[in-house]
Amino acid sequence: MEYEFTTGAPITEAAALAQVAAMGFHGLAFDDVQEHDETLHWHEFASVAWVISGTGSFADEHGNVTRTGPGCHLKAPAGWLHRTLAGTHQRIVLGTSLPAEVWTSPINKDPAEHPAALSA
Repeated sequence: MEYEFTTGAPITEAAALAQVAAMGFHGLAFDDVQEHDETLHWHEFASVAWVISGTGSFADEHGNVTRTGPGCHLKAPAGWLHRTLAGTHQRIVLGTSLPAEVWTSPINKDPAEHPAALSA
């Protein structure tokens, strides 16, 4: 499953939230702190994310590791398999195609329950 990762100039939280709104996505800002590697998972929503501050890393379903820092931007389709890695400590602005009140639990979905329709 394809995702887009780019690096650029650092962006403010307010500017990132404005971009999320302009895309018609639902935005929130949060601190992503991982002391342990997450398990591989997926989400039911498409997403965009900007790193506002701090550093971290994630791995895709093939084990490819990407390091992140201020100005990094990620665009991922619903169903994208990934995991955040230990040592990540960053402020993130996240935009999602679905509002948080309709997300189903758990938010991090088991790869064994990954719908075939999201595997394209």
